[in-house]
Amino acid sequence: MRLRFSAFAIVLLTTLAGSARAQSSALADSGNAVAPAAARLGPSLRAASVALRTTAGPTTRTTNALMPAAAGGGGFSQPAKLMIVGGAAFIAGAIIRDDPGTIIMVAGAAVGLYGLYLYLNNPATAELAARAEAAGY
Repeated sequence: MRLRFSAFAIVLLTTLAGSARAQSSALADSGNAVAPAAARLGPSLRAASVALRTTAGPTTRTTNALMPAAAGGGGFSQPAKLMIVGGAAFIAGAIIRDDPGTIIMVAGAAVGLYGLYLYLNNPATAELAARAEAAGY
């Protein structure tokens, strides 16, 4: 209990000393009773905004080159994403158990199998399979 009170007192004194110093420094630095507009601190409408702010200007190739995962969708094709989500739902359903888990497992299996169907019927996948067969794999 004594340690908790001591920690609270230290935090309180540190906070009060910092705010008192911040208020007195504006008057001491300027020499006037009113601080100049550039040195004024306090709440503003811009500071109250919680929205994301973007920089003005067009995006460059450098910016896009630094974020290949976001630009390319993480490197997975749509069928691969469906198989991953279906497998995750299947595992989640197995963890949940009972009737709700069974429903989630069946839905996950359906999504995964649909992704597998799209993956196997993709012309690029068929071309890769033909190359692998020709190479003797």
